[in-house]
Amino acid sequence: MYRYRPHHSLTRRSVIRFFHRWSQRYFWDTKRCKHQKMTDAMLVALLLTRFVFKHPYASVWWNILCEDRPGLPSYTQAYTRGVRLLAQLEAVVSPPQQCAGVIIDSMPLPVCRPKRAKGCAFPGARWGYGTQGHVFGYKLHAWVSPQGRILQYLVKPANLHDTTVGFELNQRWPDFDGPKIIGGKGYCCLGFVFPPKKNTRYDTGWRVSRHPQLRKRIETVFSQLVNAQIRSAQTKTVAALRLRVVLAVLAHNLAQP
Repeated sequence: MYRYRPHHSLTRRSVIRFFHRWSQRYFWDTKRCKHQKMTDAMLVALLLTRFVFKHPYASVWWNILCEDRPGLPSYTQAYTRGVRLLAQLEAVVSPPQQCAGVIIDSMPLPVCRPKRAKGCAFPGARWGYGTQGHVFGYKLHAWVSPQGRILQYLVKPANLHDTTVGFELNQRWPDFDGPKIIGGKGYCCLGFVFPPKKNTRYDTGWRVSRHPQLRKRIETVFSQLVNAQIRSAQTKTVAALRLRVVLAVLAHNLAQP
């Protein structure tokens, strides 16, 4: 879909130029008032660069950008404008498209360390359990294509079961031309293709020759998101968490061939 993609070997200016060309399609590229120091398109481009270069702290990365561009606003102003663009960012991150099959899974998004959960006042955070153990916070539930693109996602409290959020993701099933939904053992119910258990008495659609390889794709995608610092701990509000997730997903999708 995109002819050029950002790569870690590219310079910072080349990555910003790439993201700016993309953001010009969906965001204003002109200043709306005289006191604005940058356009919405350039702001989105600069916010996306942090996940390409895998910097864990947004405020520190913004100060690094300010060294090359002295006219940038402060990080507080950039973050406030980014939150205002949150609804527009979430609208463009998962456009409808045709897909024969998708892989579904979830990954934890902790908001603090487990020993600090008792005194954590993060709104909506709950205790949950995953393959990596107990987690306090949220979970990222996503559909991933066989090519590695995140088609859609939801950020929900960690105590919700995977199938509960999976059926909520299925509300957009017609938008993707009715694909087969391939899940793990946590999605053991009708509507999903999953590995059968010992007491399963019907054909779940699972094929050993093909589906385990597809399941590895979503694990690779989640590993790439973790390497891009999607779990950085600097989050105090739900809006900040949603902004971090949508920027990480956009940066990941734009980096795909």
